[in-house]
Amino acid sequence: MNQEFRYMKKYLLGIALIVASSTQAQWQPIHASSIDSMLQQYVYARQLSGVILVAKDNQVLYQKAIGMADREKQMPNDISTNFNIASMGKTFTATLIMQLIQEGKLSLHSTLESVLPKSGVQKADSITVYHLLTHSSGVGNYMMHKNYEQDRTKLTSLASLMPYVREMEPTMPYVGASHHYSNSGFILLGRIIETITGKTYIQNLQDRIFKKAGIQNSYIHYPATFEAPKEAVPYIAYTAKTYHNAVAEEFPAYSDGGMQSNVIDLWRFGKALLTNQLLGQSFRDTMWKGRMDIGRGGKYAFGWIDNTNPWGKKVVSHDGGGKGFSTDLKLVVEDGYVVVVLLNNRVNPREISNNILSIIYTGQYQKPDKYLEIQLTETMEQKGFQYIVDNYTTILKEKGFDKTPSPWVIIRFSDMLENLGEYDKAYAIQELGRKEFPKETSMYNITGQLLATQGKKAEAKQWFDKALAIDPKDEFARMMLKQLGL
Repeated sequence: MNQEFRYMKKYLLGIALIVASSTQAQWQPIHASSIDSMLQQYVYARQLSGVILVAKDNQVLYQKAIGMADREKQMPNDISTNFNIASMGKTFTATLIMQLIQEGKLSLHSTLESVLPKSGVQKADSITVYHLLTHSSGVGNYMMHKNYEQDRTKLTSLASLMPYVREMEPTMPYVGASHHYSNSGFILLGRIIETITGKTYIQNLQDRIFKKAGIQNSYIHYPATFEAPKEAVPYIAYTAKTYHNAVAEEFPAYSDGGMQSNVIDLWRFGKALLTNQLLGQSFRDTMWKGRMDIGRGGKYAFGWIDNTNPWGKKVVSHDGGGKGFSTDLKLVVEDGYVVVVLLNNRVNPREISNNILSIIYTGQYQKPDKYLEIQLTETMEQKGFQYIVDNYTTILKEKGFDKTPSPWVIIRFSDMLENLGEYDKAYAIQELGRKEFPKETSMYNITGQLLATQGKKAEAKQWFDKALAIDPKDEFARMMLKQLGL
């Protein structure tokens, strides 16, 4: 699965020795060839589609547009194509907050009650700006509000979101108990920015970041559009033949994410932070200092992730994702590298950005494996769906598995079928999953959600109840029952 791939072996080993003996990796011509080779393997294994940029200081070292911005119209991605950057937008909100702190207009210890006295959020007198920035406030995710899905297209401001934020129950027993990723927290930070400055969040982006950094083509607008070639259309792509246009599932953009941006503008943003154009160095470094363990090789800082890595470098980042977008921005603070990965399909962007840095610092990268659900889709295309159901165990063995390696294989494969409107087929795959993973609540939740999508509330309730019988605290089942009014 994590097999090393070597390009021009003798030459590469020589480069690797040079890199290993230096304190700062230097870009080599071979790096571009290696990145090209790595990306093509992602195209084959994962249907990669998007734009990638690598820069150092003031120089763009590598940029590549791959795949289609619009598959239906056969319009390719371009270097200037905008993507929904999703939660990567939290880095912009954190930067705005740190600017206000630098100006003495706010403190990390300011309570929510003191800066937003009419927020109506539970425990507002205990929640501080620090808690909001580190996702340790417990204010939850407004997107899980029972009415958000039906109302989301009508919401066009941070103020309009506040009823959904304040009505969510706390997700932890006391403020600061743990790291619990919270979109609501960054909505509140956006409202703090608006309240202190007297300007909208979007105006603050323009005045405080875009103008200073030279960002020219990034924006938040309502309603969001996805019109190629200027903007990439989101997809869930399994094969060249089997994919789902995910525009209908996209959420509006706010201070928690969803901005439309491109690799050039994001490079300018990263460069402006690295050269202290947006924040003084001490405030910038405070923003980038890891504080809360997140369990994936790093610590959450203030709207950024402070990454551990094998190169001994200070690497800060933030990724983002939606139904059909995957994004990552990485900055190597010591050496000035900026890596931007913007994809309009569901591929782990951190794998790609980490592989790029690995190529720069070691001359090597990890070859991507083809997801099992993609292999199953290919088999379905060749031999039909019933062949999958009748021969599932045999197919697994042919692919090198004694059993399904993870419930997520079932979830993603059935999700693909559901997206295509093949509800009976999705149910059949979920049934296979329940047999293999009888104690996994997700196996019951996905069936409940499938039935809820079809308007079968009573039947959906039975499956959510089964999930709660296994785990009475299951958040998804409880949320879905609320949304269904059951």
